[in-house]
Amino acid sequence: MSKMACDKILVVLTGGTICSSVNTDGVRYSDARNVEIISVFYQNHPEYCEKIEFDSVTPLDILSENMTIDSWNVLLDFFRTDVNWNSYQGVIILHGTDTLAYTSSLLSLVLAGVGIPVCMVSAQLPLSFAETNGHDNFRAAVELIMNGIAPNVYAVYRNSDGAMYAHYGANLLQCGNYSQDFFSSNAMKIDTSCPAKATGQAFETQGMLLERMSDLTPCVLQIMPHVGLRYDFVCLDEVRAIVHGTYHSQSVCVERKNGEGEYSALSVLYLLDRCKKLEIPVFLAPCSPQSYCYESTGDALRHGARSIDGMTSEMAYVKTLVGCALGLEGAKLQEFLNSSVNHECRYGE
Repeated sequence: MSKMACDKILVVLTGGTICSSVNTDGVRYSDARNVEIISVFYQNHPEYCEKIEFDSVTPLDILSENMTIDSWNVLLDFFRTDVNWNSYQGVIILHGTDTLAYTSSLLSLVLAGVGIPVCMVSAQLPLSFAETNGHDNFRAAVELIMNGIAPNVYAVYRNSDGAMYAHYGANLLQCGNYSQDFFSSNAMKIDTSCPAKATGQAFETQGMLLERMSDLTPCVLQIMPHVGLRYDFVCLDEVRAIVHGTYHSQSVCVERKNGEGEYSALSVLYLLDRCKKLEIPVFLAPCSPQSYCYESTGDALRHGARSIDGMTSEMAYVKTLVGCALGLEGAKLQEFLNSSVNHECRYGE
């Protein structure tokens, strides 16, 4: 087979552990110019040398914990202006694990309708470590693309028990503390004893939100509940919307009983009062609009809190960011946040 007949895969390096090097003190630092993963793939799988050609590009070179809204905009602008999607069988994005769930959610939203699979690939250790899963994750992503996995955004990752999964990026959860494993709803377990294959669920939408939205701005405040959270400490300058997490029962602290009595700055009602004056919507996520099982949540909803249901907290946050970048406000923003964008494998379905 001639080189011109090769399938092409775009490899986008953004940094993170999978792109890191280690200095003499053992400290890992981002080195996204390092494309060792491609050469090692060819060495270990020579059967693909005449079948696949890789293009590599480095729009970002950061450890993923240093991801910012500005860095996301650099990545989105690259996809908006520099990629000829028709030239590739698929795209592989090398990304660190710490913010993988957030970037996967964002790209699942703004790239819906792209027409080819996009695979996020990470590693729990640098590629120079014998115990790294990075090479196996990369190989699985390549094989999934070559074997025709449906157009969508996936995170391809081998957990510590040896099981390899293709996660829908829209449903990926952050690793838990002291864990290097990723989980999601509707994850597809991949057999790594043969070329990886999975059907996947294709995008149904036409046209990418990426082409219609302006740059993201840091205008959404995400608040995670914890015992002792004081809402008088929260700065609301330049905030356009708040995404407030809930406890596992979809509950929040209102501090009072039966919807009556006084409350202090420890109550979400205090935050809602502040936000009403400033016309800042406060969204509880995850939270069903019918979440009146606990009097606390019902009190918050009656007090003006709005709900985001059926998605991870990571997706709720980035979807609110994107909604603001689309210029949505009020009822239109609420409708956008609670509608399927044809790519989400929504919880409870």
